[in-house]
Amino acid sequence: MSGGHLRDPREATLRRLVRDARAEPAPELDWVRLEDRLLQQTGRRSTPPKLRVYPYAWGALAVAAAVVLWLLGTHSLRAVLPPPGASFEVSGPRQELAGADDVGTRYEAVGREVTVRHVDRAKWTLASGSSAVLLGKNEVIRVRLERGSVLSEVVPNPKPETFIVEAAGVRVAVHGTVFRVALEDGRVVVDVRKGSVSVGPLGGAPAFLLKAPAHGNFAPDGRSGSIDGRSVGERDPRPVGHQKVPARSSSIAVEAPPPVSSTVALAPVASAELPSEPSINEIEVGIARIVDATASCFAHHTQSADGVQITVHTALSLKVQADGAVTDVDFQPPLSPAAEECAAAGIAQVHFASSKQGTQVTRMLELKK
Repeated sequence: MSGGHLRDPREATLRRLVRDARAEPAPELDWVRLEDRLLQQTGRRSTPPKLRVYPYAWGALAVAAAVVLWLLGTHSLRAVLPPPGASFEVSGPRQELAGADDVGTRYEAVGREVTVRHVDRAKWTLASGSSAVLLGKNEVIRVRLERGSVLSEVVPNPKPETFIVEAAGVRVAVHGTVFRVALEDGRVVVDVRKGSVSVGPLGGAPAFLLKAPAHGNFAPDGRSGSIDGRSVGERDPRPVGHQKVPARSSSIAVEAPPPVSSTVALAPVASAELPSEPSINEIEVGIARIVDATASCFAHHTQSADGVQITVHTALSLKVQADGAVTDVDFQPPLSPAAEECAAAGIAQVHFASSKQGTQVTRMLELKK
């Protein structure tokens, strides 16, 4: 045919077949199996399969790339979890860490505060420039404050102690509260914003109880200090021979006048002014008697199996009236009815020195049977 190009009909058929084949979805092939068969047929040892470009592989790579970009964009605080006992600094925009680190991990807050969260249990925040070590995280979370301050928020729990902060020689324990512990000028400062905490020396029984709102300032050994400005746990620094002995009838120690002639008229002796509250020494003497009476009642009215020791921690709160009488006795958690009735009878026999306004006392007791 002139002016035209004569096409081979086989070429048109081939083009149609190619077009139809492209329209069909590509079958999914087991490339690993095919390769193994080929290698077996050629007598070569099969080698580990190489990465292949499946449709799913592209999706996995895309997800992985997105994760990497997200991590880089948020400036992760740590690239590798340190081994137990390691020390690392925490800085950067992020400040909250998961509490999954190994026991012995040291946290250094550099330039900003850092929060460590234990899901459904507690979280604690180190102020900038502070450092602490995680000492335990199983039944009880234990944190050792090395410098600076830590603010802790503990989820309420019926167990007696679930969270402990150690600082210097002081042990601060809670079961559900918000409180702050700081090392300042060689002292341990405790501020309770919610709930209550017990304070005492490391390795010893709790000695003091702080109920919110409360401020405590304690010596490094945890055996003395002040709560809301009132001294606690301190002994009278005067020699024993010059200390006043608390009396049941009066708190005024009056020296006997020198012998005088019966013909000399004595001027009336003015009464000494009462203190605003009993002295620390007088309070400690009375509390010691109350603790002994309570411990005796607990041992007498608590049943235990042979060879089994029962230990109870309870907070004893009471009010000392101006005349020295004890009222408003309360145990938290409470003792058995028989033990509390016995303890109340014994406490009623204790009389403090008279004062203008009396005082309120709270002590943590450790009772054993």
